[in-house]
Amino acid sequence: PGKPDLTGKRFLITGASSGFGYAGALHYAALGATVIASMRNLPRAEADALLAAAKGLSGQVHVVEIDVLDDAQVAAGAAQAERLARGAIDVLVNNAGIGITGPVEAQDMEATRLAFDTNVFGYQRMIRAVLPGMRARKSGLVVNISSQLGRVIVPYGGHYSATKFAVEALSEQLAYELVPHGIDVLV
Repeated sequence: PGKPDLTGKRFLITGASSGFGYAGALHYAALGATVIASMRNLPRAEADALLAAAKGLSGQVHVVEIDVLDDAQVAAGAAQAERLARGAIDVLVNNAGIGITGPVEAQDMEATRLAFDTNVFGYQRMIRAVLPGMRARKSGLVVNISSQLGRVIVPYGGHYSATKFAVEALSEQLAYELVPHGIDVLV
């Protein structure tokens, strides 16, 4: 079996400035996909590095600014992604996230809000922005990046584990709701 051919598929990835988002953008583009790699605080060196690394791949990589904490930026970024991809997004990869660890008792409310706003509500914002196009086509895939800490607890996992448990539940619920629309959800 050869590599999958993603020619014609349109991906939108959040948190593509580093880690899984960055690597995923290059991987999917190498397989022929059009990838809209999003990150916050543009312009930034990571965007330039990603675009340089993508030169010569069979697919395309575009960079758009999306801070998943900002409703207006999510809406504008998702709309820009659909324009760049020349159609509705086929695959949303919710990858943007932060890790705040330590004893739960020690987490102040600002840190707690930031963890949930990024790791859970950020996914929800992106889902709401992309699902209308997927539903109209009756196809799509939502990939919500989680963690082993979304299933098990470790000492000082803090609110990171709680946010990833929430991502697991959100994803499972969403998967059931989207069956009639031909949209899959993957954790």
